[in-house]
This record gives sequence, C-alpha cells and structure tokens, in this order.
Amino acid sequence: MKFSFWLTAAALAVAGLASITGPGAREASTTLASANHESLLPTDLAQLRRDAEAAMAAEAGNRDGEVYATAVKGTDPDDLALAIALVDGRVISAGNADTRFPMMSVSKPFTYALALEQHGVDTMIDRIGVSATGFPYNAVAAGAVRRTSEQNPLVNAGAIATHGCIAGETSADKIDAVVELYSRMANRHLSIEAAWRVPPRALTYTLAYQMKAAGRLKGDVDDIADRYLKSNIVAVTAADLAMMGATLASGGLQPQSGERILKSETVRTVLAVMVIAGMYEESGLWWTRVGVPAKSGVSGAILAVVPGWGAIAAYSPRLDKTGNSVRGALIIRELVDRWNLHSIDRLLKPDSGTTIAPPS
Repeated sequence: MKFSFWLTAAALAVAGLASITGPGAREASTTLASANHESLLPTDLAQLRRDAEAAMAAEAGNRDGEVYATAVKGTDPDDLALAIALVDGRVISAGNADTRFPMMSVSKPFTYALALEQHGVDTMIDRIGVSATGFPYNAVAAGAVRRTSEQNPLVNAGAIATHGCIAGETSADKIDAVVELYSRMANRHLSIEAAWRVPPRALTYTLAYQMKAAGRLKGDVDDIADRYLKSNIVAVTAADLAMMGATLASGGLQPQSGERILKSETVRTVLAVMVIAGMYEESGLWWTRVGVPAKSGVSGAILAVVPGWGAIAAYSPRLDKTGNSVRGALIIRELVDRWNLHSIDRLLKPDSGTTIAPPS
C-alpha cells in the first residue's frame, strides 16, 4: 500500500521504516497528515532500515546468556527477530521475523490494561499496587517481609491477582476477553498455543495463595492461576508485539485500524508501571540508560514503547541473570541512542530527536 505520510519539521529525523505492512493508520494517519501540512517533510525510511539492520548485525555473534530453563520445546537459542511499529501504522520486521514465541511476562501490561478499563485506575492501584518490590519478579519474600502486601501488576504475584480482577460470566469468558484485547491491539487474531503449556509450578500457587491471604486476590485460586498461565502462552511474532506496543504509543488508538481500544488514562498508567517494574530488577538501570517504558519476558522478548512515536520489539531467547534478553536489550538500547528516543532527551531537546506527532 502506498503511503503519503508527512511529518512536521520538528519531528523529522526518524519516524518510519521500510518494508511497510498493514493497511495504514486510518484515524491516526488522517489526524497526523492534516496537522500543520505546510511545514511537513518526508521521512527517511531507508536510513531507519539500515540502522536497524546494523544494530542486529553488531549483536549477531553474541552468545551471552542462557535460555529459560522451561522454555517451550523447539526454542532456538540463536533466533533473533526485530520489529518496529509506528503510530502511523507502518511496520518493519527483520531477522527471524516469522518466529512465533510465547508472550510470557510481556502479556502482563496488556492484561493490566484490560483490568484498568473494567475497574478504573484508582481501584486497581488500591487492590494490586504499583510500586517496585525490590525483589525478583517471582519472589515470595516480596509479599512476606515488606510493610505492605501491595505488589505491582508486572511481578508474578501482582499479575496473578490482576487476572482475578478480569470481569466475565465464566472462566472462559474471562480468558477470551484477555486474548481478544491482545488481538485487537495487534490487529490480528492471536491465540493460546496449547502445546506450550507446562504443568503449573508450586511457586505459582504459592504466590496466588499469598495474595489471596492478603485480600488482594478475588476468586478461585486454581481458576485464576490457570488463566494467568494461559495468557503467558499466547503466541506472537515480533511484529505482533510491536503493533501492540504502538497502540500504547498512540495513546490507545490502534494505528492500523484506527479503533480506540484503550482510554488515555489507562495507557498513562500502564506505561508508568512499565517504567517502574517492566525490566525486573534492572528497571531503574534501564530507565536511566535507555529511558523508554519497556517490558521483558523470559521467552526472550522485550517490548519498548516510545510515546507518540511507536514501539520496538526484539526477540532473542538467551537471558541475563535478571531474566532479560541479552541481545534484545542491547539492540533496543543502540537504536534508542541512534534515534534519540530517550524520554528525557526528547523533553530537553525536542528538535533533535526522532519524534512523530501523536494522534489526538
């Protein structure tokens, strides 16, 4: 599909990519293209592709890290995929672009978004919390020795409790609502890959009962734990994940369909929590060095969201000791640096970064 998308001069440097896919951003592109049209300039798509491929090539031989101990059968440690989706609907995929992988913990911000839509920000903050725990993502100690039983929705205990908040008549209705939201944000039908299901670990139930005892989990523990585990094995590609992130980047508008999926208040809350706890214990370091909201998963996926610009999704299964993809983190950091996407830089030097005006 041919695009004639133009950007303001202040938002020129980098805002799109080659190998365009998807039908385009209907509502978003209309809004963007109509704003201040006299000062609009084209985007250098080819340069972005070269930058992305160079960043991947630099890490192609990196074998640091270990694959998650219970990774899905058939995981190739050498897989490397990258996708970037912009708020105007354009997408580039590179590397092992057709590789499907489980969302794992990258699903957590999106499940939280659904709970926020159903119950409101204040209710969810009161029930689950938002603060960093200071412990690993699956630590029982976080709910045992802290002065509060509050967790946050991006660690396992808080994520399990978040699934307990999802509304629906039946258990099937509830998990269907979760997967439906993921699909609408990706603009493509997504599904649970049943073959990837592993038996529930005792730790999952320990965390669930801990939140139940604290009064922060509502409903049957077995059912909630089951739905939580199912959400982890929804299959995606890097492009799917990037498009979901671009929906957050555009304030809740799906960039290709133009559908308003999330309220702006929901998106603000989700992105804030991603800053606080999205990269496990390395969240503070990530925010300081990279400066964009992000969420990682032990499958090897990392999703980084640049509000008003788009999202970068990387997949590489080898993880560091914290549980973050080694190559994925390095590639995203390199691209953020090249494209001046660090949130603080964009605030301090708005004319030097690769920004794209968000849809209204």
